[in-house]
Amino acid sequence: MQKYFVNESIEVNKTFEIESGDQHHIEKVMRNRSGNQIICVDLNHIQYLCTIEDVQAGIILPIEKLDINNELDIEVTLVYALPKGDKFEFVLQKACELGAHHIIPLSSKRCVVKLTKEKFNKKLPRYQKILKEASEQSGRNQIPSIEEVKTIKELKPYLKDYNLVAYEETAKQHQHGELFHTLQQIQTGNSLMIIVGCEGGFDESEIKELNEMGVKCCSLGNRILRSETAPLYLMSVIGYTRELVK
Repeated sequence: MQKYFVNESIEVNKTFEIESGDQHHIEKVMRNRSGNQIICVDLNHIQYLCTIEDVQAGIILPIEKLDINNELDIEVTLVYALPKGDKFEFVLQKACELGAHHIIPLSSKRCVVKLTKEKFNKKLPRYQKILKEASEQSGRNQIPSIEEVKTIKELKPYLKDYNLVAYEETAKQHQHGELFHTLQQIQTGNSLMIIVGCEGGFDESEIKELNEMGVKCCSLGNRILRSETAPLYLMSVIGYTRELVK
């Protein structure tokens, strides 16, 4: 059943008007008619089974509160150094599907792409649309937030209970334990930040700066992963350990 996010609090048996973009999708794309049912998620991340009262006007009637929570039991922030091409949008979509709660684009020394605040703000509506659609498709209870581009120095206020940076030199030294130990220690309700570099990885001085902030280096195994693969590897491992091996 198709899911839509609503920018208001929902009450059972109280109709509301869904936004025009979703109304168009409901009627023209999904070919729904009045009387069909959809799921809506409100500002409180609560899901409701709803009936389409008037498909052309976008009038929706919530009929039942659903006890569904498809979120990870820990809060995951992905910090991703800006890659080339459209890789950032790809990672946005997939990280959302895999359960990331917050996305922070990072500008590091080896980034080829340089986004000013103005350029980023022009792209922000597209990024938010990607996150919204990925959240609906994957059954999320919330849409991940996305911050403006940050530098490593600006990450300090965003640090979480646990903080890891993927670093290829750690893998080369066969020091594979940090990710495993962190995921063994983390508890329900805790927060985790994972930091991934761009195609060229991180400069040693950047790793030193992150280490001084309390961020620990971790290996992602013996193979060197592409920048767009590494965050999805991490998100998959996190999801597996939190949801499938308990």
